Amino acid sequence: MTKPFFTIIAFVLVIFFLNNADAGSNGDAPQEGQDWIISQDTHVWDEEVNVKDIVVVFGKTLKLENVNLTSEGYIDINGNAKWINSTIYHRQSMSGDNISLYGKLEIINSELTLNSLQKNTEITANCLDLNENSILIVTDFDLDPATTDDRSLVKSDVMGKGNYTERLNYTVQVGRLVNNQPGSGLPNTKVIIENSDFEYIKAVRFTGEGSYIRNSTFDMIGIISYFNDDFIFANNTINSSYIFYDLFISGNNALVKDNVFKNGTAGVTISNGHNNQISNNAFRDYIYKSTSQHNRGALTVTHGSNNTVTNNLFENNEIHDFSLQSTDDNIIGNNNFNTSGLYWHNIMDRAGNRNNYNNNTFTDCGAQQPFWLHTCIVFWLWDGSSYNDSDYYSSDHLIENNVFDGYQIAIRFASFQNNATVRNNHFENGWNGVGLWGWPEGGIAPSGHNIINNTINNTEYGIALDWEDYQQTGKDIRIAFNRITNASGKGISVWSYYKNFTIEDNYIENASQGIWVFDNNFGELSNGIITNNTLLNISYNGIHAYTSFSGNVIENLHVTNNFIHSFQGAGIVFNDVHEGFIANNTIRTNISHESQLSGIFAYYIPRTIIQNNTVTSAVGIEVGGGIDSPTPIKIIENTLMVNDYGIISNRTYSEINGNNVTGFCDHDKCNILYLQKVAAVGIFSQEGEVEIENNNLINFKEAITIVLADFDLGNNVIDFSELAITANNSDGSISDNSITNNTRTLSVYKSIINIKDNSFTDFEKGIYAVNSSLIIEDNFFTDGDFCIDLIDSDYQLITNDYDCRDMDYQVRYNIRINIADEHGAGSEDHLFEIFNSEETKIVDSLTGDEGFSNYFQIDIERKKSGESVINFNPIKIAYNNKEVPVILYKNISFNHTIIALLDTTSPTSIISPGDSLINQDEITLEIILLNDNDDVKDYIIEYLVNEEFSEWEIYGTYTSTTVVFEGSDGNEYRFRSLARDIYGNIEVKDVFEYQVEIDISTPDTLFNNFDEDYYFTGSKNLELYWTSDDTDISKQILEIYYTNFSDPYLNPNSVTWFLIDSLNFQEETGYEYEFEDVGHYAFKILSEDFAGNLETKNKFDVIFNYDSDSDTLTFGYIPVRWGEDSLTIGYTTSSFNLDFDLFISLEAVSDESDYLTWYKYDYEVESNSITLKGLQDDTRYYFYAVSRDLAGNVENPLNSTEYFSSNGLYDQSFNLKYIPLLDWDYNFIVEIDDDFDGVYETILVRGLEKDRLKSNEFYLELETSTIIFGGLSNGGYVPNEDIDEINNIRVSYSGVQGIFEVYTGQPESASSLNIIPSNTTELVVTFVVPKDSKSCKVQRTTNISKGYYNEMIVEPCLAGTIEFIHTNPDLEEEYFYQILIEDEFGHESISENRSIDMKDVVKLYASNDNTDAGLLGMDSIIPITALVGIIMLGFGGVLLYRSKTEDALDENVSIIESKPVAKYKVEELYLIYKDGRLVKNLSDVEVKTDSDIMSGMLTAINDFVQDSFNTEGDLGSIDYGNNKIILQRGTHSYLAAVIYGETGNQFKGKMINAVRNIENINPTMGSWNGDAETILHTEHYLQPIIDETKQSTKEMVDNYFSEKEIVLTTDYEKIGNIVELQVHLSNYSSAGIKNCKLVPEYNILNLGLLGIDPDVFYSFSDNAFMVGELESYNEVSFKLKFQLKIAGASPLEIKMIYEQKGRKGEANSLLEIV
Repeated sequence: MTKPFFTIIAFVLVIFFLNNADAGSNGDAPQEGQDWIISQDTHVWDEEVNVKDIVVVFGKTLKLENVNLTSEGYIDINGNAKWINSTIYHRQSMSGDNISLYGKLEIINSELTLNSLQKNTEITANCLDLNENSILIVTDFDLDPATTDDRSLVKSDVMGKGNYTERLNYTVQVGRLVNNQPGSGLPNTKVIIENSDFEYIKAVRFTGEGSYIRNSTFDMIGIISYFNDDFIFANNTINSSYIFYDLFISGNNALVKDNVFKNGTAGVTISNGHNNQISNNAFRDYIYKSTSQHNRGALTVTHGSNNTVTNNLFENNEIHDFSLQSTDDNIIGNNNFNTSGLYWHNIMDRAGNRNNYNNNTFTDCGAQQPFWLHTCIVFWLWDGSSYNDSDYYSSDHLIENNVFDGYQIAIRFASFQNNATVRNNHFENGWNGVGLWGWPEGGIAPSGHNIINNTINNTEYGIALDWEDYQQTGKDIRIAFNRITNASGKGISVWSYYKNFTIEDNYIENASQGIWVFDNNFGELSNGIITNNTLLNISYNGIHAYTSFSGNVIENLHVTNNFIHSFQGAGIVFNDVHEGFIANNTIRTNISHESQLSGIFAYYIPRTIIQNNTVTSAVGIEVGGGIDSPTPIKIIENTLMVNDYGIISNRTYSEINGNNVTGFCDHDKCNILYLQKVAAVGIFSQEGEVEIENNNLINFKEAITIVLADFDLGNNVIDFSELAITANNSDGSISDNSITNNTRTLSVYKSIINIKDNSFTDFEKGIYAVNSSLIIEDNFFTDGDFCIDLIDSDYQLITNDYDCRDMDYQVRYNIRINIADEHGAGSEDHLFEIFNSEETKIVDSLTGDEGFSNYFQIDIERKKSGESVINFNPIKIAYNNKEVPVILYKNISFNHTIIALLDTTSPTSIISPGDSLINQDEITLEIILLNDNDDVKDYIIEYLVNEEFSEWEIYGTYTSTTVVFEGSDGNEYRFRSLARDIYGNIEVKDVFEYQVEIDISTPDTLFNNFDEDYYFTGSKNLELYWTSDDTDISKQILEIYYTNFSDPYLNPNSVTWFLIDSLNFQEETGYEYEFEDVGHYAFKILSEDFAGNLETKNKFDVIFNYDSDSDTLTFGYIPVRWGEDSLTIGYTTSSFNLDFDLFISLEAVSDESDYLTWYKYDYEVESNSITLKGLQDDTRYYFYAVSRDLAGNVENPLNSTEYFSSNGLYDQSFNLKYIPLLDWDYNFIVEIDDDFDGVYETILVRGLEKDRLKSNEFYLELETSTIIFGGLSNGGYVPNEDIDEINNIRVSYSGVQGIFEVYTGQPESASSLNIIPSNTTELVVTFVVPKDSKSCKVQRTTNISKGYYNEMIVEPCLAGTIEFIHTNPDLEEEYFYQILIEDEFGHESISENRSIDMKDVVKLYASNDNTDAGLLGMDSIIPITALVGIIMLGFGGVLLYRSKTEDALDENVSIIESKPVAKYKVEELYLIYKDGRLVKNLSDVEVKTDSDIMSGMLTAINDFVQDSFNTEGDLGSIDYGNNKIILQRGTHSYLAAVIYGETGNQFKGKMINAVRNIENINPTMGSWNGDAETILHTEHYLQPIIDETKQSTKEMVDNYFSEKEIVLTTDYEKIGNIVELQVHLSNYSSAGIKNCKLVPEYNILNLGLLGIDPDVFYSFSDNAFMVGELESYNEVSFKLKFQLKIAGASPLEIKMIYEQKGRKGEANSLLEIV
């Protein structure tokens, strides 16, 4: 029989005997009560084992079968263990004992119980500790979930540990925390759990690939935590979790399926994961326990993307059913949410993007919560403190085909949640269907949403754009094609801060209010469109738009083409809506006799148009408010059917034009006109301005009524009314109207009206006016009784056409008579008579009380039909005065009272009062006669002297009205005159008429706020205060003198002074004077008393030396870099008296500060210089000086303002006085006075690109502190020419006088000093200079004690590698080298020294005669190729070649074997708008694409993108010829990069960041007009992508790919002292390579080459084996044999040199033979 057959028989026999053996063990048998150390493979079966510590050493196994094991202590499993059908009980002997797994543990159909001594912390508690690279497998015996009697059980021993809460303190964990971070586990800990049970386990934490859990139960579990990808958790049950999570997964591609999660705390969490699937699970009975659960749900997905959640059941949960946190592009579909989210939301989506919610069912959402706390799906901002502000935002969600039945709020969007689509959903039985809520305060309200084609029934508020806290405005919201029925509240509402919203094509039936738009606090509502909606059976207002108070307004609201039926409210209501538009609507309201409802009711609506609406209502249209509006409310071309009022204009300015208004009243309280029912008023206007033109009105009691208004009525047609036009207390015009079938055509009271070109037909009275002013011109009166009846009115009748039956016109006025004396005392029962012009007595009567008669209406003018005009003016009034007859004639043209006087009083005179204080002895008295009836006889003059209560003295009686009185100094006189008429009536007076005092004293005045008579000042303004002891001063005179001399302490008598101003003051005791020009100002204060006595002075009171500009402080040369700890800086001043304070701030040169802190520096001054001491190394200093001169002028550079005058030319530049500070929140503001009015109204922006400036930008050249304005070629702002040089440019900034850096330390020393012998006659010394320096010195010596000598000086010494060649060294010497670096300040540093012994070099290059012969005898033909060995031997180094560092290359470029390579080259960038228009193109000048290629490339890009732009995910790339086009998109544009080579995700990240930055700083890019100049800073963000590969070339990219595609690999096998080296040459490229050479490099002291197989030609000159050509995609192999000569490690390098495509290449392999 064969050997395999015997092997099988033996194996079967072993299994047979083992299965029938007695209890026992092999390997290391356990000892009762002892530690059990397993140092060999051990198998125990059918045993009772009781031990202490257990250790399975590395590489060994422990197998238990049918064993009851008790261990007290610790268990360390370093090898592998398998526990089958066993019971293991582990308890701690001390705190910290646990089971530590380092290898692999399999638990099969076994029970593992772990016991903790006490209430331990997570670190000291018992646990199954999974260490790195460990594997834990827990399964049943037959791996069949259908059998339940062979399942494994892992549990904590909590028996006897108290109640439920106390037991949890003794639970243990599987796996452990890393750095005490919750949820994490040690790396690469693999766990497989299948068909098993876990009880009272605190945590299960693992991270290994390939882990999964299936068909298992977890009862009283704390957490299951997995950190890795591709995890499977299926068909499990988790019950009563108690810490925080049931299941925590951090990774991608997980599958969580067919599980039951119930009675837990926070359910399942997927963190930082992508492409995970959660399906067919049940989440039940999660209880709300604490606020820590606010952000968690029975299912939580956070910070990931592209996860799928489908076909799950969420039921009876008190926390969120599903919480999404900053996770994007997920699909949530076909889930069932049933009576869940009792205290919170069913789904909370925080800061996610593009999530898809479809075909989910929500039943009884949040039944126990008030409406503002619960939502079926809520989209919320993420406000966690550890997240960026960008996590506030979310957008582009899709919610469709979901069913909501029973909810508080079905769908809600909070602030920052934008651009979602809610469509085709069904809502039934709730409070709010879809809500947009502005929360939190200060946020940005939701924007960009589309709410379309949803069905909402039995919901109080169907769709609500709601308000919670103050927000920035939300915008661009569309609500369309929704069906909303049975809404007990509002069908659609928009509240407070939304604009650009559209509500269209919706159907709303049986709602309390239809569409409700309201701003209660913020005044942000604007640009709304409400159109094509159908509103049926609306209880109250159909469409209602208003604000809470008149301070707020709604701008630009359009309501058009709607059908509205309301029965307890108005059809459309506007309040505080500006620029509204109500047009083409059909409105029906309640028209019963109790109804006062309006079809359109609008107040405070300036610039609003109401046009072409069809209204059936009690009141058609009512507008009002805004009485002072400059533009009218337009009510035009509407059709109104009303039973009360047609149009009401109340306290506003209205234009009512082209309307058809019909009264159709048919209830029992209608007005009756000629046995026919009519409506009340067609058009009613009060208190405002109204234009009523081209309207048709029929069937009204009053067709047009105007009260207290300005009006214009023209071209109207009025038919069948009692009063066609009524005007009361109004002004206006009535022209070109056609009025017929009226009782009274025009009724006017207290109004001013121009009535022209009207047609009045079929009336009883045409015009009836009382107390009015009328111009009646060119009117036609036809088929009437009485054409015009004017009472107490002013009128003009111009060419009217009268055709009346009784009277053409009649004019009457009411007058009365008052007979009284000059004092108004009336004469009662005084007889009078009145006659008209025909001497017909028309009144004979007596006066009544106080001499007034009754009113009498008197005909003044009359024209009866067919008769001439009769004028009854003037009238005559006859009465007696002291029985003397008096006749008065009066023309009567207005209503008034006629006075008939009785003369009963004496004449009246008065002395005209002159000056009350005079400075002369004669007093002239002028007498004035007050009533001149030609009956005055003479005047008596009386006076008093200095005594108010003395007796009057008579000075004389005079007939002249001028009298001169002689007085004396110091006396006060009072005078009066008494007039006497010819009838002896003497005037009686009790008072004086003129009082005057004589004064000739001169007052004295002085300044009271100056102690000296000479001062310096730099202030523009000077406060002057003065005082005087005199009390009779009438004014002060301030005289100001000026001389332009500015010498200090000027002698006032040595110069000529000019009086430049003289100011008078009445009661003021001070004045603020404003200086103008520099020089001396002298001041005098003089007083003049009331008598005119003027003070004089012969010298100035005070002199001021004024200088508005501070004396100049200028610092001398300030170095940019300084090398000492003290620095002396010279300065000059324009004045000897200038004083200044010095301030400094400092920061590290290598670490710029976030802000500058300024310190006052006590400097030392000597000979106009200051010295700064104690300067610190590697420090940057800033300093400025605050100077003060004698005038008090302060110059502070940190608060500097400079002015310049523009010449109006291009490329103007202005140098600033100081160095501006642009960081640290210091402002730099350039302002322009464009119109030279002294106001700098234009603020410019600092441009960053000098060659490309915007029209509002300037450029600041930092090196010279120069402001540069716009030019002809580069754009920018060009200030207007300042012809008058008023300084139209103002620059405000913070500056300093100096910035310098201090370097007092040694320069950084040279590194990488190496000495490499080329041969025995040449040494190559190389070293690396870290930074640019003044000089580098290569120093050498053969005796360190005697010092070093300079061998080479490099000056300047630039950073990089420097090489020095030492030729013909002495072969007997040992050389020592060091490098001295000197910086610009003379500071020196010395590197570490290196040495080389030339005797060793001689040995290395000598021939070796003892080399063994090889297979091919190669020792005699291979020259020394031991450069590597020399380096290895002399310095222990492994560097085999040098790389260039002289040229600075970017991160894309590297050097391989002195050959530059690059992964890719960016040739073109195209920024393209989403519709295909080119925004910006940048090219590398080296590879500038011609126009034809560019056109073809753009066509290819556009064709590709138009098919994929609206899809989700990465746009990918396009292969175009030898190039690849990489695409990255933003919201409104995409960026295409033409690449030569290959890139990765990092490059794509740079592209998308550039696109996002451009779109963020161009917020209007979504509506781009095609002008590329309007999109700012494109080149600023795109040019760095081009520049990044500026130094790369296509050749360098080819080099890179050849290095990747042409590979040299080696492997060796050592047999004794012989090494067989396998060399594999592979050409994976598409082109062949030729002239291949194989070059071995090694140390011949370590290795000897024996031969090569197969044999190839050897070149002595190249020291290489000639391999020849190697075809593409081909490989060859060689075997080299070496002999080891030493016992240590031997480095060996194999090189392959080749040519490909005309370029030389090289591949190498470096290895170490041990």
